[in-house]
Amino acid sequence: MHINFKYFIVSIGSIFLALGIGILVGSSLGNNETIQKQNEAIVKDIDEQFNELKTKDEKLSKENTSLKENTDRYRKYIESNELLLTAGKLTGRQIGIISFSEKDSLDNLDTVISNAGGNVAFNIVINESLFEKGSAQKINEKLQTNISKNSELIDLVSSAIKESDINGKLNILSELGYIKVEKYTNQFDTVNNIVVFNNPVTKMKNKLTILEKPIIENMKAEKAVLAVQNSSSSKDSLQELSKLKIATINNVDQSIGHISLITCLANDKIIGDFGKNDDNIVTIPVAK
Repeated sequence: MHINFKYFIVSIGSIFLALGIGILVGSSLGNNETIQKQNEAIVKDIDEQFNELKTKDEKLSKENTSLKENTDRYRKYIESNELLLTAGKLTGRQIGIISFSEKDSLDNLDTVISNAGGNVAFNIVINESLFEKGSAQKINEKLQTNISKNSELIDLVSSAIKESDINGKLNILSELGYIKVEKYTNQFDTVNNIVVFNNPVTKMKNKLTILEKPIIENMKAEKAVLAVQNSSSSKDSLQELSKLKIATINNVDQSIGHISLITCLANDKIIGDFGKNDDNIVTIPVAK
């Protein structure tokens, strides 16, 4: 039988190593008084740190409560003084409204603009059905056109709005159900600003890219454009529209949003994202 001495040497070495560690641990545990003092020092240090953190937390909690109370007071002040804060800001200005939401009523938007002295020159809803299969053919038959691309449909709708011919292209597009003319009381040339109402809830894939953005870019070439939506909607689409270098407001259904709307309409050069951000902080535009 072959004996592996290397195995025995390693085994014996392991035994002596284990004994050495045992002796070392035992000797360190032997002095209970020293260990007790160390434990007491650790517990005391932890207790002091906990009390310090607790004091800081209570202070921050009070500051947070105070800030919330101040915010609520400012909100209530703005809500009760909205008419005073916006009165006369849009005197003599003509505002056009283009909506991409077939369900939302924009009567409140019309009222806010009117209360500030402005006039809603037109209010037109562009329906998703504009890009349905066969829509181009129906339009071609009615208008004697030769449209075959989505971009040509965009140009047609844009030109119909700009021509201000309520009995021409706008009327035909309305009869076909591709747009809805809620109001058209003034010429496009007299319009100062265009408010675009966005609604992210849609059945249409890539609606923002193939419908909303092209319309906005078309209008933006001639008029100051502002994109808005209600506070219940996702902010993602407005953040995408803000890349077009226009002002956006994501809480136009609230009093602070109304003031932001009027401020932006009264100052064409204001650009930025206004309303509630990801930290739930509300920002409003400042007139310079």
